[in-house]
Amino acid sequence: NGEVVVKNPADFVGAHLGESESKTKAILEATIGKVLVIDEAYMLYPGKGTTDPYKTAVVDTIVAEIQSVPGEDRCVLLVGYKEQMEEMFQNVNPGLSRRFAIDNAFHFEDYNDEELLAALELKLKSQDMTATDPAKQVAIEVLSRARNRPNFGNIGEVENLLSSAKNRFQKRNAGPDAPFEPEDFDPDYRRSEHAESNLEKLFEDVVGCDDVIEQIRKFQQIAHTCKSRNIDPRDLVPTTFVFKGPPGTGKTTTARKMGQIYYDMGFLASPEVLERSTSDLVGEYVGQTGPKVKALLEKALGRVLFIDEAYRLGEGQFAKEAIDELVSCLTLDRYKGKIIVILAGYENEINQLLSVNPGLSSRFTQEVIFKHMSPRASIELMRRELAKKKVVSRALDGSDEDGYNHVWELIEQLSQLSSWGNARDLKQLANEMITQSFQMSSSTTNSEEASSNITLSTEDTISCIFVMLSQRISREGHVPPPVVQSLPTASYTRNPPLRPPPPKTKTSKATQEAKLPLGSESTLSEDDVGRDIGVSDAIWRQLQADRMAQEQAKQRAEEAMKALEEESEKIEHDKHQRAKELEKIENSVAKNQDNGERERIMRHREQARLRELAIIEEKAKIQRALDEEA
Repeated sequence: NGEVVVKNPADFVGAHLGESESKTKAILEATIGKVLVIDEAYMLYPGKGTTDPYKTAVVDTIVAEIQSVPGEDRCVLLVGYKEQMEEMFQNVNPGLSRRFAIDNAFHFEDYNDEELLAALELKLKSQDMTATDPAKQVAIEVLSRARNRPNFGNIGEVENLLSSAKNRFQKRNAGPDAPFEPEDFDPDYRRSEHAESNLEKLFEDVVGCDDVIEQIRKFQQIAHTCKSRNIDPRDLVPTTFVFKGPPGTGKTTTARKMGQIYYDMGFLASPEVLERSTSDLVGEYVGQTGPKVKALLEKALGRVLFIDEAYRLGEGQFAKEAIDELVSCLTLDRYKGKIIVILAGYENEINQLLSVNPGLSSRFTQEVIFKHMSPRASIELMRRELAKKKVVSRALDGSDEDGYNHVWELIEQLSQLSSWGNARDLKQLANEMITQSFQMSSSTTNSEEASSNITLSTEDTISCIFVMLSQRISREGHVPPPVVQSLPTASYTRNPPLRPPPPKTKTSKATQEAKLPLGSESTLSEDDVGRDIGVSDAIWRQLQADRMAQEQAKQRAEEAMKALEEESEKIEHDKHQRAKELEKIENSVAKNQDNGERERIMRHREQARLRELAIIEEKAKIQRALDEEA
């Protein structure tokens, strides 16, 4: 009779054994001569790796009752999402594929922009509402971005957008007959026009990334030109990136801003950035990696996926499987241009990863290089960090030219160390300077004094940097700390400070002596031999203590060397003794046939073998110690 009956899986599944079969048979019998629609039919599949006897009974009953032969007075439609339906047909009763030929299935694609516009106009007309042409264009842009997300609702998405527009329309207090305006569909619909100014605002708190900002600005210009010519910018603007550079240069910070940048350009449905590590892609057993990668990409659709320390994807078989799956998925239409993927890591390690996987290199062609921060940018970053806590330093703002130049020199020395962390270490230095200034500042209850800036002296500024430099050099090479040069006599050939240098004035010898740190004398004592002008007592005492500690360490090393040599000779002697014992035990084993005695001898033999291994290991440890001391 043409009646359509719509059911869902819950209508078929019973609460106890045997009930699922009864309910399924009853529904099938009641729909003879009608059209039975089973919506979201994929829910009859419990999922890979799990079993559900109740759902399995429903599928088996459908296979048994429906033969799909000509003349059968019934029509059954299974409805659901493509991927889930295909997975169900691959894993349930094979007879289901013979009853329902999935190769001949009806495929319903997402609506394109023209179809979404037609649907919007029909919805507006049915509700006696109107919208301006610019408003309709903005609505289509919103729907187009939303289409990048998984499970796009098509007509349902149009209805949701229209409901949101009604709420904004009412808040505008427009007249009852007024049409929808662009701001009703998207309050920030002009974001693409202000993308460049938004870019400057996004990076206003970042120092030393001018080259990166300029590179991103070029992408924005390409997208703007494409939009003005009605060209899809996804073919010209990259969506896969490799961020590489030293630590603390802004890779993670920039990646967190890429969501907003590409959202403003109209690429993404959301400015959200998903930060993940390689462990989120790599499985723990065979067959787990592929699904993990796909699940992560599905979640990241319409967003930015940032994978930090991506060079670890070159470690291990499962990690390489993750790379292959990632490369494969990014070529599919489902993900291409709908997700921004960023791989980040240190330059050498990332280059190694790209070199061993040509497929990955061909998919991630756009590189963003992050360089070490320059001394100028480093000093500016520290100045900003101090300013947040209302602390100022003449050595950082350029008002003390000699102090500024000395800081520049120390930062240059720090940046040449392999352990230098750029902004990471600079913020640590700034915190130490702030702590130093707060400790030396007297507490006050006066509101005006409490709101005023605290001044950190040039000497204390340089002292904080020098302490870090000394520690880093000591850790890396076990060499004496650097010598602090005199501030007044330091000369450098480099760019001028941030601000114009103060005017030069002649300083007499007496004035120079007066500028020495408090507690020091104008004439040098025996302990002050080699001490430069401008070195505070605290720094000089630290240098003297470091020198004495090095001399004591050298003496202890010599004593340890002598003890190691004696131990080495003793172990060598023990080795020969154990070799003789082994020979005797082997002869006894060959002659003795008693099982009990044989087991006892074998235990001695095993003990001798373990002792031999211990001797070898101890000898290797001594040799390594000798090599290190050498």
